[in-house]
Amino acid sequence: MFPLLENVSLDAGQSIAATRLLLRIAHVDGVRTAEEVALIRWFHDSGCDDRVDWPAFDSLQATGQTGEFAGIFVEAAERDLVIATCLMVAYADGALTSDELVAVRGVAEEIGMPPARVDELLALVKDYILSQLASLPDAGSVAVVARELG
Repeated sequence: MFPLLENVSLDAGQSIAATRLLLRIAHVDGVRTAEEVALIRWFHDSGCDDRVDWPAFDSLQATGQTGEFAGIFVEAAERDLVIATCLMVAYADGALTSDELVAVRGVAEEIGMPPARVDELLALVKDYILSQLASLPDAGSVAVVARELG
């Protein structure tokens, strides 16, 4: 996972809310790709800790109404976790579209994150994605990905 957020944990309600927000981002372009779903499912499943009452992933397909999640993420690190993961979901299909970025900014506003912090997290997520590719032997392909990330 994103190293900046390794020591951040969410309670059950926050994990479910975050999963629903991630699903909202995946729905922006009208197509939930296998990569987006896999990342969201991993996020959801990592929060269950073998809880008996944990809702099944497929039961969380409703993405919630705008404003429903205000006040749920009280710590800045919790908001960072949600927005960084939203950005990773948006990038999961290979590109962050302008509509996806608008949606992520909307989620950030809804949960109380300043716009400047979204820009900082966007830069960190891009760096993280590139760092995952840096060890590949084909530097030219990594450079192409870097240009596509913006």
